[in-house]
Amino acid sequence: MLKKFVLGLMILGFAGVAAAADGYVGTWKMNVAKSKFSPGPAPKEVTVMIGEKGADLTIAATSKDAAGKANSSKYTFPMKGGPIAYTEGGPTNGTTVNIKRPNAATIEGTSMRDGKATGTTMTVLAADGKSFTRTVKSTNAEGKPVNNTEIYDKQ
Repeated sequence: MLKKFVLGLMILGFAGVAAAADGYVGTWKMNVAKSKFSPGPAPKEVTVMIGEKGADLTIAATSKDAAGKANSSKYTFPMKGGPIAYTEGGPTNGTTVNIKRPNAATIEGTSMRDGKATGTTMTVLAADGKSFTRTVKSTNAEGKPVNNTEIYDKQ
């Protein structure tokens, strides 16, 4: 009887691990001092709240740009791949962002306009789960290259 009880606990334990929250779930703040923005300027602050909805991640982000103007966006990352579904503050000019997730720690995004790639993002969760790094390569509204490395700390 004790063996069955222990086996049952082990099965429940493994089921709990399989159903554990995604490592990205939580509230994150950009560490502006450790982040690099080219051409800049850096935002004053960025907070990202990540939740789960089924197999997807829901994102609510708020920020203040270098001039102090507040911005926000809300969207869903389709973790099986495909376009991001924006409900607030998405890209303009017919741009879509497609996501793929090659592993649990990595999320890759490609911005597309008129069938052509216009930028990429690579987000990698640290092994300890306490931070993630987001690398952005794109062009800004003036056509200048954007090469940002953003560091976010879990709150």
